[in-house]
Parts: sequence; C-alpha cells; structure tokens
Amino acid sequence: MPCPVTHTNAKGEKTKGEFKLPKDVKAAEHYIKWNAPGVETIPEGESKTIQDVSDQFQRLQLMNFNQNMHCYRGTHLKTQGCVVGKFIVHDNLPKHLAQGMFKTPGAYDTILRYSSLLPKLAPDNAALPRGVGLKIFGIKGEKIWGEDKETQDWTFNNYPVLELRTPKVTNEIIDSLERNFDALDKFVGELEAREDAEVATVPGKLPKQHMVAMPEYSQSAYRHGHYVAKYGLFPLSEAQKKLEDVDIKETDPINILATEARNFHLHNKVTYAFCAQLLENLDEQPVDDIGVEWDPVKYPFVQIATLEFQPQDSYLPEFRTWWDDRITVNSWHGLKEHQPLGSTNRMRRVVYAESRKLRLQVNGYKDYIEPSSINEVPVPIPAPQIDLKH
Repeated sequence: MPCPVTHTNAKGEKTKGEFKLPKDVKAAEHYIKWNAPGVETIPEGESKTIQDVSDQFQRLQLMNFNQNMHCYRGTHLKTQGCVVGKFIVHDNLPKHLAQGMFKTPGAYDTILRYSSLLPKLAPDNAALPRGVGLKIFGIKGEKIWGEDKETQDWTFNNYPVLELRTPKVTNEIIDSLERNFDALDKFVGELEAREDAEVATVPGKLPKQHMVAMPEYSQSAYRHGHYVAKYGLFPLSEAQKKLEDVDIKETDPINILATEARNFHLHNKVTYAFCAQLLENLDEQPVDDIGVEWDPVKYPFVQIATLEFQPQDSYLPEFRTWWDDRITVNSWHGLKEHQPLGSTNRMRRVVYAESRKLRLQVNGYKDYIEPSSINEVPVPIPAPQIDLKH
C-alpha cells in the first residue's frame, strides 16, 4: 500500500500526498540512465561564475565572523541538534532501485544534524529554510574523492526546489544578500522584484514546522547507480506526524527549534522514510535547473530505506561543537555511484570545499576530521542499538 506523507510543494505550501512502496514502481526501462544525452549540459563560462559565487560565500563567512567572532559554514550555519542512529537499507528492492549503497540490505550507523540554511544567524521563530545532513558509516565502494573512509554523505532541505537554481542565479541572489546583509528587508524586496520571484521568495513562505515533523528533499539530483534520482526524507512515526500542523509562533523563544527537537528526541523514537524519485522525463524533470519541482504525483517517491533514532539527547555540547567546527557533510563525499549531478552540484563542489578551508583556517584548525566509524563520534553515551527487523 502507498504510505501517506506531507509534502512541501514548490510554493512552500504543505500538501498531503503519498510515496510508493517498491512493489508499486514501474519497470527499469522507464528510467533514464545517468550518462544519457541532456542529463547535464555545462554552459560556457560556468566555472568563472562558480568561482565568483565561492568568493561571495567566503565574504559572507567573514561578515558573520565579524559579527559573531566565530567562522561558520557558508550555509546551514545554525545547529538545531545532532543525533546518532541507524540507516536501514531495505531488502528485496527491484534491481533499478538496488543501486549504489542500496545494493546491500542491512543496517548502518549514521549521524544526523538538524540545521538552518541561510548564511546568517537568525532566531528559530523566523520563517527560514531548514535542513539535515547525514553521514553514514560502513559504505563500501569506489569513492569520488578516492579516500579510504567508508562514509557516504547526504544533504537535504525542507522544500523540493532551491532558489539558488543555477550558478548564474546564485551569483545574482548572493550579490543581493551581500549588499543587504544588514538590511534583509531590502534583500527580500529585491527577490520579490525578480522575474523568477515565485521560486526566489519560497524560503520566506515555508511552513514554520518543528524539525522532527519536516519533510526533507535533496532538491538536486544524484547518480543512482545506472540511473538518476532525487531523494526525500519523510517523517514516519505517529508522534512526528501529529506535529506536522503545529507551527512555530512568532512569540516562541528564539531557540524553540533546538529545545523542542531535544525534548522530542529525549522522549520518542524518531523515524524517517528515505525515498528515491527517479528520472523519467528530462522535459519535466530537468537536472541542471533545480528551481523546477519534479512532480511527486506523476513521478512518485519510493521508499528504499528507513532511518531510526532511539531516544537520546540531541543537544550535547561536545557533539554539536565537534560537528560545527571539525567535520564536514558534503554532497560530493561518497560513492561514484552516487555522484551529484547538475549545475548547482557542480557549484557546490567548489563552494563547499573553499568554505570548509576558510572555516578551519579562521577557527585555528589545520584540517577537518573525517570519522571512520561511529566510535569516533564524541557522544558520551553508547550508540543506540535497535532491532534490525523491518
């Protein structure tokens, strides 16, 4: 049976829908191969634009440093919580879904960080994009960067499209943000005047949900073995679903997301469906422009794994500061069979690396840490052990 899910659509509105189970999906021949003509097209001059964007984000990092006396990431600055859990790859997946790290069913240790997206610290009770970063341990295979750490990173935001839809658009929007860094109302006004204002202004219209109740989207496409997919994380437990329509109020404390996420994780098991949405039609599912939503009704999400987090403290200072300062979660860090695709991901490859170098340098660290197992994560409690049946 299909599973009910609350989506956030391309306009930032909550809509009810469903994702499919593997037995409901189409045959493999319906899906486009990752190296097919038209999946990626690199325009002339893109590398120069990407470098300009990287320089912009570094300037934003230094502007934040001047205000906060600490260097944060270029995006997803604010941590709302970090947790340790299990990533369970389902068995009996159809061959076109059992690709890359999903070839081998089983349970893998994982860590997850809840965060806020914009490159400027802001109160939790503001309407802003949120996201999660995942690092999964024990994933074997040929890595994009060629290193020997068996880890796979995934990044998500709580809406299916991104206003930074191409390097050119990103350059324009970040220029506006940089000029109006201390006058965000003017920044919003410039977004509203853009031709693509419907997409550019989505972040300010997002539902003000609690972290554990948010749907999360990769927004950009990845290689899924032989194929192409976008990914989604959808809350599964009844306790999480009860919070879907409970919005944060303007009168709530400025740290409401972190405190409520901590309270929820302390008293509840938290679960998510990890789903894939495969590429079938390049006219309706562009890869190089992630400002266009892939219709989840026509091209449904299919559950291929489950995330499970036993009750725990999600706001441990040592874990949180270690994640903030010492490690990185990068969409380019993982298997070649899950190579990020599209113009925004080509931009991220440069921007994320340069942002990380600056953050480490300014904060006084020689290099970042890439943990090889859950045993290297600074959590002063045992990693949760769960029943692996699903």
